[in-house]
Amino acid sequence: MTIPAVILMSDVPAAQALVGGLPLVARHIKELYRRGIRAFSLHGATSLPEVLQQSRIPHDALLQVMPRDDRPLPVQLRAQLGPPGECLVVRGDCLIDPRLLTELLSRPSPHWLPVPQAPTDTLPAAARLSSTELDLWASAGLEAWLHHSPVLRTETLEEYSPAQRGLVPFYVLPVTTPTTVDAATHTLIRASQKRALDLPALLIHPILENRLVFWLCKTRMTPNQVSLCTGLLGFGIAWLFWHGWLRLGISLAYAVAVLDGVDGKLARTKLQTSRLGELEHVLDFFVEHAWYLSITAFLATSTHDPSWWWIGGVLMVSDVLDNLLYAAGQAVFHKQLDELGTFDRTFRLMAGRRNIYAWMMFGGFWAGWSHAIFLACMLWAVVTVLIHGLRLGYHLAQRGAVA
Repeated sequence: MTIPAVILMSDVPAAQALVGGLPLVARHIKELYRRGIRAFSLHGATSLPEVLQQSRIPHDALLQVMPRDDRPLPVQLRAQLGPPGECLVVRGDCLIDPRLLTELLSRPSPHWLPVPQAPTDTLPAAARLSSTELDLWASAGLEAWLHHSPVLRTETLEEYSPAQRGLVPFYVLPVTTPTTVDAATHTLIRASQKRALDLPALLIHPILENRLVFWLCKTRMTPNQVSLCTGLLGFGIAWLFWHGWLRLGISLAYAVAVLDGVDGKLARTKLQTSRLGELEHVLDFFVEHAWYLSITAFLATSTHDPSWWWIGGVLMVSDVLDNLLYAAGQAVFHKQLDELGTFDRTFRLMAGRRNIYAWMMFGGFWAGWSHAIFLACMLWAVVTVLIHGLRLGYHLAQRGAVA
């Protein structure tokens, strides 16, 4: 979409409030830039806000200020934009779900997005305006324009988010006070949560993850720095396992599990996703297998029983095969294997993967059952890859039958 965007900065402090570690006006610009908009007018600003100069706005985004004057807003917009006059207007004091901005831009006709629970004569949170809507607004007033133009109703939209692999409620929040700034940040953090999770990541990890992300949003620490720290800690835990410090290592593994969720949430909340960050799962893979290898080595050397190499090897090979099944499912269905059916979503809660193995080992190591629990992890890894293989085959057969 090549139409220009106008960000209304009638409340300049609110527009510059740090929501999720990013000024609200900068967040609007970055989200709209991702959706193809390159020209931005800041209505109500007399100069380019300093916060924008510090927010790493894309270099080819064209920013211009549009100071207020004595003319009504629609008249000023019409005069400033010129023919054909179509534009996207976004309130600078509202946090808006970027999926709703996509909807406004993709609709065949202009729509407007209301502020929840606001009076009917309230300026919309966002609106796509043609010259016709601008003329109507200028001649008959705000209420007449809103009455004669279609409204974008979130309750009619599909809440499924491919990026989060599940249902994510839409949000539109006015941000005018410190309390609403914090509430908006918490909303962004909750919205950044992946939906297809195992039980530890669903019930336990978010308790600390969300608090850490909220705190890190107020710092200069980047998601890549969090990933680096997580990787270093992960390899340090592998060293502990190698030298037989199983209880200490598995206790610290909880910190790795939490931090592994923090970097992704932080990147999505602060809009700091990067190509390097997308490779974070590769680092996770090597850290995870360093753990399995280190535990295997310790058990094999401490017992002088070479069969532990086979047990550890089967665990690691099963995990690799399981990752290949996920990759195959993604390539064919463009979805994670866990999203293909009710059984798959339910099995994800307990399927063999790092978090599940870590909690099994936590109980087993502290109970003194290190050998038995590692064998149990290997058996569960084999069961998991068999079930995932059967389920992928089932979905492929179903797809073939439909075709």
